[in-house]
Amino acid sequence: MKSLTKKLLLSLALCIGAGFVASAQNTIKGIVTDENGEPLIGAGVMVEGTTIGTITGIDGDYVLSVPADAVNLVFSFIGLADQTVAINGQSEINVVLKADQTFLDEVVVVGYATVKRRDLLGSVSSVGSDKLAEQPVTTVSQALSGKMAGVSVVTTEGDPDADIKIRVRGGGSITQDSSPLYIVDGFPVESINDIPSSEIQSIDVLKDAFSTAIYGSRGANGVVIVTTKSAEKGQKISVKFNTYWGLKTMANKGAIQAMDADNYVKFQYELGVIRDNLSSYYNPYFGNFEDIDLYKGMATNDWIKAVFGKTGSTFSADLSVSGSSESVNWTIGYAHMGDKAIMAGSTYSRDNLSFKGNFKTSAHTSIDANVRYSRTNVRGGGANGIKDTGSTAGNGRLKHAVSYTPIPIASTIQGVDEEQDYGDNAPPLLSVADNDSRRIRVTFNANAAFNWEIVDNLRLKIEGGLEKYAQTDDRFYGMTTYYVANNSTDKTGVSNQHKEAFRTKYRNTNTLNYDFANILGEDHNLSILAGQELTITQSNLVTLMVDGLNASYDAPMAWSFLSSGKPASTNNYYDPDDKLLSFFGRVNYDYKHRYSIGATLRADGSSKFSRGNRWGLFPSAAASWTISNEPWMDASHGWLDQLKLRYSFGTAGNNNIPSGQLVKQYSSTVTAWISQSGNYWMAGKIMNNPDLTWETTYTHNIGLDFSFFQSRLSGSIELYQNDTKNLLINFPITGSGYDSQYRNLGSTRNRGVELTLNAPIVSKKDFSLNIGGNIAYNRNRVTDLGGLQRITAQSYWASTEIGDDYVVEVGQPMGNMYGFKSDGMYSPDDFTWNGSKWVLGEGVVDASAIVGASYMLPGAPKYKDITGDGKVTVADRTIIGNASPDFTGGFNLSGFVHGFDFSANFNFMIGNEVYNANKVEFTSSRKFSNRNLQNIMDVDKRWTNIDWATGEMISDPDQLKAVNKGKTMWAPFVGNAIFSDWAVEDASFLRLQSVTLGYTLPESLTQKIYLRRVRVYVTGTNLFCLTKYSGYDPEVDTRRATPLTPGVDYSAYPKSIGFVAGLNLTF
Repeated sequence: MKSLTKKLLLSLALCIGAGFVASAQNTIKGIVTDENGEPLIGAGVMVEGTTIGTITGIDGDYVLSVPADAVNLVFSFIGLADQTVAINGQSEINVVLKADQTFLDEVVVVGYATVKRRDLLGSVSSVGSDKLAEQPVTTVSQALSGKMAGVSVVTTEGDPDADIKIRVRGGGSITQDSSPLYIVDGFPVESINDIPSSEIQSIDVLKDAFSTAIYGSRGANGVVIVTTKSAEKGQKISVKFNTYWGLKTMANKGAIQAMDADNYVKFQYELGVIRDNLSSYYNPYFGNFEDIDLYKGMATNDWIKAVFGKTGSTFSADLSVSGSSESVNWTIGYAHMGDKAIMAGSTYSRDNLSFKGNFKTSAHTSIDANVRYSRTNVRGGGANGIKDTGSTAGNGRLKHAVSYTPIPIASTIQGVDEEQDYGDNAPPLLSVADNDSRRIRVTFNANAAFNWEIVDNLRLKIEGGLEKYAQTDDRFYGMTTYYVANNSTDKTGVSNQHKEAFRTKYRNTNTLNYDFANILGEDHNLSILAGQELTITQSNLVTLMVDGLNASYDAPMAWSFLSSGKPASTNNYYDPDDKLLSFFGRVNYDYKHRYSIGATLRADGSSKFSRGNRWGLFPSAAASWTISNEPWMDASHGWLDQLKLRYSFGTAGNNNIPSGQLVKQYSSTVTAWISQSGNYWMAGKIMNNPDLTWETTYTHNIGLDFSFFQSRLSGSIELYQNDTKNLLINFPITGSGYDSQYRNLGSTRNRGVELTLNAPIVSKKDFSLNIGGNIAYNRNRVTDLGGLQRITAQSYWASTEIGDDYVVEVGQPMGNMYGFKSDGMYSPDDFTWNGSKWVLGEGVVDASAIVGASYMLPGAPKYKDITGDGKVTVADRTIIGNASPDFTGGFNLSGFVHGFDFSANFNFMIGNEVYNANKVEFTSSRKFSNRNLQNIMDVDKRWTNIDWATGEMISDPDQLKAVNKGKTMWAPFVGNAIFSDWAVEDASFLRLQSVTLGYTLPESLTQKIYLRRVRVYVTGTNLFCLTKYSGYDPEVDTRRATPLTPGVDYSAYPKSIGFVAGLNLTF
């Protein structure tokens, strides 16, 4: 059978070859070499405008039969510039391919058009598919970190579906989301995280107003343009298969360690002594003091390891089939991603289907089509929710793993916990199960465009698109959760919250583009674009809360038998349609490739604003001078490729607020707190405002582009200033019956400098070495708050114990942390012993209002009296830190040696600070009992007031000093959580994101098995992170309900170190 198959294949090949020979009128041969005379193996030789071609052999030689009417041959090789040679009856054509000035000639996607990088007027950063492929990540946003100047990418936690925060040049809004606009193949989308990186050809980020103004109201915070892959030209059929599999484990495992049994029991004993109630807090659980030595060396449960110590695995596979001919270009792809994460019960999977095609219907018309489908399934209760605001809603399990008793004690053996500990100190693995969740997210995008060249260089494009988004969430509440213990309508059973969110977006865009190339002559280039766009977004949310499910149910049973419970509430919220009608235009003019000017104008009408404020007008302009193209610079052409100066100014709008803020809207609400009825109608918590208008950003940008020695060194320097005015702020209006109201209030400013460098140091046939990097500095400040001096906010990680812990003030940057300044700890010299208790000395600052009167003892934490009144109160809070980095960036090293390739990618932040709430949580007794603490509170490290030989409280000052000599940590005994600058840490870091080593088999071997390319590789991810931060990871942001509270590290899902092995096949 195999012999017969081979004969049939050989016969078919001979027939096809004979057909080509029969139709050929000319045979051309030759040799293709590089500038050093080395033969190029595998260089492409194509008849221009056809799919007829071949590749060079081991000596760089080729033989090709071409049609009689063939005009040109096109020679190409990766890393070298394509060369087109006229045939002119020649039978032998030898070609020398030169270095490709890739950086200048690469195509960049801008608003509704593409341009070469050398012709850019605005500020654009780009990353190609090769860089994205170097790092195996769950979502493509993660791979962008450190790769583009001025683009900050923060992976907020370590779970597979973690929220990725992308900010372009800092972002200008105070209370609203500063995420950029995402465009995929011309269509605005909610997120790019459901697109596999293997499908992406390039990502371009538009940063200045001239580049973004063409997108009007949606481009104020930058625009991220994703272009997916199309079929390779000249390949009739191409099949690519990529896969990798790997393992991962918790990174930085030793950063947080709980106390052992001995220190835990001593902490509980001292807490009982200070509270003067050993009979309640200590004896029932641990026995008498005389038995305390029994706990030394006792084996303990490592709850952190139990919850996060699993060895996770990840698997990815994608297959694409593409084809190309003179009239059709198409690609079909499927991708699967599976991730079994490091946390117990945490998994992630995603499946993608895609189709992209271009069909040439006539000499002057064509049709584009693009369809994408994605289904994501997330399981587990690891991450804090995107709208998480407090411990009652929190889903982070780290706090239980640290705080829960390390040894079995009487109450837990009996299955009885203190009621106040529900939801805050449950058995860790039971807490994981009792807070289980699942999320199923489905997105569907379909876009089509009709292209018509009406006359030469006059092109009409009519586009239509549809995006459908559906997300189903189930959140299980077991018997140990705060909700069941406090809020459930039936506390005898478990509960479940079911949500279904739906969103549909329709888009129509029509553009007319004319290029005057054939009219003005070769010295002048003029193009004009005019367009119209309509976008309609419809959304609704269905919620169902079910209480009283059987107490024995786990999460899967609760999800399967929701009807067996009692519906506590059922709601279906419909949002008003969000409609946006736009008209836009752009003019670009260039003279002799030296002097260029451009202007754009966009008018947006939004249904989010009332009739008088509905329309916003957003103009921009730019000019550039290519100094290197001046005649008096001719002498520099041997070493200078490009030197170009750019300036742009423009405006961009923002209407990023919820729909329906113009009129008062009522909704039906269910509650158990009203005795007369369980149902009532209310106007909501946000007061309407018919006077809202556009938030507008004004941008100045100066750029210098340079390239030397045939792009051996290239890059750009950018300086910018962004002023955002008429800020759309969700303003608190307590005492009015409403929580807040959206208002146009205040302004902000971002100023910065960006530097990008690329250096392909060596580019030889068998060896290359490339270095690239970028660094950006951004400083923001609030310039006006509409007459207010400050806006405060709470992170709520400790419910309401801490109060305001963030503040926005005029003249200050956003992200300021607000709390007390630590002043060490109280010493015995600050007190006198009156025979029964310690009494604070006269003239000593009194912090009892913060620490708690019963905890005011030697060793208590001490804070600075800012107001000078002798007391520490909430009035002594001040700015103690800031979450925004001074510098962000990254650098990379890549290359190849013969068949081996390698790459290393780094990213860094400098000057950012993290609010380490874990540090407060795990070092404070607060109102709780039976909780464990972090081991920095071991008795030999922190202040103690107990004589551990007798169990008595020490009253002698000299003995206290001797017992605590050399200790720098205060005692953990306080009445409430206290936020001070001790919990604000420098979170600057340098991270090795990924290292890859690959090997590509020689074509002489792969061709024998009918493969064009075979590559195997290994990659390590997150291999190290150099930082002074004491937590698990300095790149963290867990309290994301509002942009006012950035940089909080509270019970975050830890990140992972991973290793994968992969395979790339091209048929």
